[in-house]
Amino acid sequence: MRSIRQLPVPQDPDNNKWPYGQIKNETETESGTPVVREIYGDPLTNIYKILEDAGVTPNGNEDSEQSGYQLLEAFKKFANALNDIEQTLTLTADVYSINMNIDHLPDRYVLIARSASNYVNGGNYSFKGNDNLVYSLTSETGFKAGDEVLIIIDKSKVRVYSLSFLSNSDTEIFPVFGNPVPFNDTTEIYYESSGRILTDTPSISDLQQIIRVFAGVGTLYVNEIFVLKGHVLCSVFDTNIESYSFYQFEIGDLETPISVSMSGFSFPTGINRNPYIYTDGDNVFISNSTGNSDNDYEFDRAIFNPLDSELVLTGSFSLANTFKKTTNAVISSGSLITFIDGELKRYLLSTGLETFLGGYNAMNGIIFKYNDSVYYTNGNVAKKWNL
Repeated sequence: MRSIRQLPVPQDPDNNKWPYGQIKNETETESGTPVVREIYGDPLTNIYKILEDAGVTPNGNEDSEQSGYQLLEAFKKFANALNDIEQTLTLTADVYSINMNIDHLPDRYVLIARSASNYVNGGNYSFKGNDNLVYSLTSETGFKAGDEVLIIIDKSKVRVYSLSFLSNSDTEIFPVFGNPVPFNDTTEIYYESSGRILTDTPSISDLQQIIRVFAGVGTLYVNEIFVLKGHVLCSVFDTNIESYSFYQFEIGDLETPISVSMSGFSFPTGINRNPYIYTDGDNVFISNSTGNSDNDYEFDRAIFNPLDSELVLTGSFSLANTFKKTTNAVISSGSLITFIDGELKRYLLSTGLETFLGGYNAMNGIIFKYNDSVYYTNGNVAKKWNL
């Protein structure tokens, strides 16, 4: 678009007041800015384009209080390309970013985005656009890959709220197909049954048979199924060689398994200490030191990277030696919580300390982690537990 200052025509010379130029009135002694296409053509064609994009056809009438203001009508129909369109929130190292310029946005600007990565509580995160400013970032609700989030670009600290979490904080859910998988960070309920995964939609996939065909081994049995990071992670036991392995599927493609490699640790072959596996959505915890120890309370911890189809060892730890392994357990708020014979116990992952949370001898049921909350069920209704 041309500015008056770029044209060799009479104009107001005050650059500080009007850096792009200003029309100069004609007087008896001085020429004014001429009414020519170079001056008025761009503003007029831009106005016409605004009307066209908004679907407003010039009506041939002079705009007034009686006939209306068509340019104003067009402005009211426009979408804002910044916060009326869902952005993508990506994570590189510890910096969340969006592909837009934020330098000139007002303080506490609000927009909607979809996260491509998980937020880990306690992480030290920053936020930036595709320009220079960098702010610190926090989230009270937390959020996961695939969550729709509300971002408030507060210059003191960017705040992110998971809209998926806020819209799915039901205190009761209805797992009508039986026992849900022990961990599921999506909003859809998944069930496991004899190596198969089911949903309420309904849908069913025989993951065990699919993995057997893929591996060419008929002695593979799916031990556990977890839904995390947009993927299904299966622990698999081979009865022929007595060893364990992992396979993953994308949630949208439950017909194509991928073998998951293990970096820094491995299961033994020829001996089965029956290791139990748990997850918090980022890390996988394996009892008996990944089957290499007779002690149930000794654990290996590995981070799951579905993009590289890899589990990478990040450390080992021990719980109290009174710990009893069970599939009826969840990891929540930095603790492994078990529910055995009506006894609810908590084990801090950081120290291994055991805490007795209560005896519920008359209650027979399971606990599981679904959409960031712990639930208990003994039938077709599951109740959220605050643990």
